[in-house]
Amino acid sequence: MRKRPTGTALLSALLLLAAGGTAGFLLRPPDPPAGLAAATEVDSAPVLHEPFDDARSVKVGLTVSPTLDLAFGGSGRVTSSECATGATLASGEEAARVDDRPVLALATSMPLYRDLRRGLRGGDVRSLQTELDRLGHPVTVDGVFGWQTHRAVRELKREAGVDDPSGVLTLEELIWTPSSEVVFEECLALPGSDVSAGGAFASVPGVLEAARLTSVPELDVPGDRLLTVAGVTGPVDSEGLAEDPGFLRELADTPEARAAVAGESEPLTGSVALAEPVDAARVPPGALFAVSGDAGCLQSRGEVHPVRVIGSGVGNAVVVPEEEGGPLPDSVDLGPALTADSCEGDV
Repeated sequence: MRKRPTGTALLSALLLLAAGGTAGFLLRPPDPPAGLAAATEVDSAPVLHEPFDDARSVKVGLTVSPTLDLAFGGSGRVTSSECATGATLASGEEAARVDDRPVLALATSMPLYRDLRRGLRGGDVRSLQTELDRLGHPVTVDGVFGWQTHRAVRELKREAGVDDPSGVLTLEELIWTPSSEVVFEECLALPGSDVSAGGAFASVPGVLEAARLTSVPELDVPGDRLLTVAGVTGPVDSEGLAEDPGFLRELADTPEARAAVAGESEPLTGSVALAEPVDAARVPPGALFAVSGDAGCLQSRGEVHPVRVIGSGVGNAVVVPEEEGGPLPDSVDLGPALTADSCEGDV
């Protein structure tokens, strides 16, 4: 008698057939994506714009004048003096008394040469306003001696111990100093001395006259440069010389410059950079053609752009326009889209 397959056996057979079919389906090579076969060669790429300041690290040497004699602005008899060899004197402090009237030290970028009062204007007024503001007497630095400056002068004198101070600043009330703090080398007018305008009060180390790059780097992009050293920034010329009075005055007040002037440190480390960064672009190296040295060409939608290569990165070149201030495209042609072979013109 023949046995009929049981339900369990039939179920097992069906499962084996299903498994076999599934395995066959999985082992079959997949069909290629429809888009793969239709892929075409890339013929353009976007341009990444970025500011470029051509910053370079530099060494900076300082030029200092010989020892400087501080001078009285008026005449009379010295009745007291704050001078002592090795002691310091800060701008805004009493330096001495002449005929028992306080004479103040004042550091201005332009030495004052006339009495200053309301209604006057000029570079000396601006210089005074800058120092008043630095000393904590806020004024608008506009070169015009108005009520605000008048009040600030009166407050400065009151803080220095002047009784019933006026808002007029006279030369006989002042001793000009080259920096916000000076160190006395020698006292030249002791109490009891008779002095006249221009007479020496004390000698101090010389004035910072210039900052100069020890070597001028080869620059990639033409343009005005700024020098930054010890946290102070000012203009520097193409020969690496910085002589701007405001810059030198601010630099002279830094601990780094004081140490360098005293011969206690090596040349300072700073940086030079473009005063106005230029537009630079990162492009694929394959977008450049007719390359000679650092010069080359880009093409964008058939228009040719002469450029200079100033750097490179992973998979890109950094370029700027060949002509200062010229435009850079937002995209570049690649591969079959490149139809020009020189920078002579558009195609």
